[in-house]
Amino acid sequence: MLKSDLDFICMLDMHAHLLCLSEEYRGRLTKQELSALAMQELAARREYGIDTVFSCGTPQEWEFIQKCLVQSETAKQNGSFMLSFGIHPWYSDRFDPQDCRELFMASPIVGEIGMDSVWCEVPLAVQRRVFAQQLEIAAELKKPIVLHTKEQERQIAEMIRDFPGKVCVHWYSGGEAEFEKFLEAGCYFTLGPDLAENFTPLYERMLREILADRLFLETDGLSSIAWMRRQEMESVSFRDIPEVLEKNLELVAREKQMRTEELRACLKKNFHEFTS
Repeated sequence: MLKSDLDFICMLDMHAHLLCLSEEYRGRLTKQELSALAMQELAARREYGIDTVFSCGTPQEWEFIQKCLVQSETAKQNGSFMLSFGIHPWYSDRFDPQDCRELFMASPIVGEIGMDSVWCEVPLAVQRRVFAQQLEIAAELKKPIVLHTKEQERQIAEMIRDFPGKVCVHWYSGGEAEFEKFLEAGCYFTLGPDLAENFTPLYERMLREILADRLFLETDGLSSIAWMRRQEMESVSFRDIPEVLEKNLELVAREKQMRTEELRACLKKNFHEFTS
C-alpha cells in the first residue's frame, strides 16, 4: 500500500482491541513502550481514516484506552473512535457487572460478552451467570450487544432469544445449525480478519445468506492478524490493518455483486442503524 492510497482507505473496523498483542510479546515491553505503541496505532488508524470500535473487556482496558484517546486528541482526525464495554468471558470471574454499571451506561454498545469453552478456563457456570446479568443490563439500558460465542453458540443463541435489542455476532466460527439460529434472529455479523485468506465453506455460506445490511468487517487487533497468517508479532505492523480490511471489503463486494464504494457506504450505514 502506497502513501497515495491513503485517501482510498476509509473504512469501519467494527471490532478491535487497541494494542492487541500476544502475551509473550507484551511481556517484553515496558509500560512506556506499550503506551507509545498504543499511540502509534491510534495515529495509524486516523491516518488511514479507519473508524474503529475498540472493545474493552475489563474496566482497566476501558481506562487505558480512554487515557490514550485523551493524549491523542491533537492528532490528525481522520478516523474516529468509539469504545464498547462488556466483561469478556475470559475475565468473568474477576468482575461483577453491577460494579461496572457506570461503564455500561457510558458505552453505546455492550460487548463483547458471551461464553467461551475453547480459550477460557473460567467455569461455564460463572460465564453464564455474568453473561445473563449483562444481557439484563443491556436490555434495561436499551443498548445493542456484541457476542463472543466460542463453541457456546447453541447455548448463547438460546439465551438471547428474548433479548429485545440489536445483536452482533463477532467473528462467527461455530456450527451451521447454530448459524441458522442467529441468522433467523436477525443478528448482525462481523466477518473475521481471516476472511480472504481463509475463505471457508462457512464463510461462503455466510456471505450468501447474510444480507448486506447485516454485515460488518473487523480486524480484532494485531495479534489476530498475526494468528491468521501464522506469523510472529514482529512480522505484522499497523499498515496491515487497512490492508486486511480493504482486501476483505473487495472480496465481500465481489460475492455480493456490489461496487466497493457502495459496500463501504453500506457498512457505515449498518453501523448507524445498529447503534441508533
